[in-house]
Amino acid sequence: MAAMTETELNRLRAKLRRLDLTEASINSCLHKFEADLETYASASRVIEAWERPDPSQTVLQALACGLIAAVLGGWFASVS
Repeated sequence: MAAMTETELNRLRAKLRRLDLTEASINSCLHKFEADLETYASASRVIEAWERPDPSQTVLQALACGLIAAVLGGWFASVS
């Protein structure tokens, strides 16, 4: 199994920076991934599991569901 390329390490580093980690913790994570012989795909999945959900997206989804429910409720009320 080949080690990760420099490009893959840079991509992982960018993902870790989006999580607001310090450079020391980023380097520690990357060294751990390399020591565990993680592939880019598996390391990427691990980092994605750490990502925080975006609260604005949750609010938008709730508003969209509410709007759809209101429209459908109005439609059902006018049909029956």
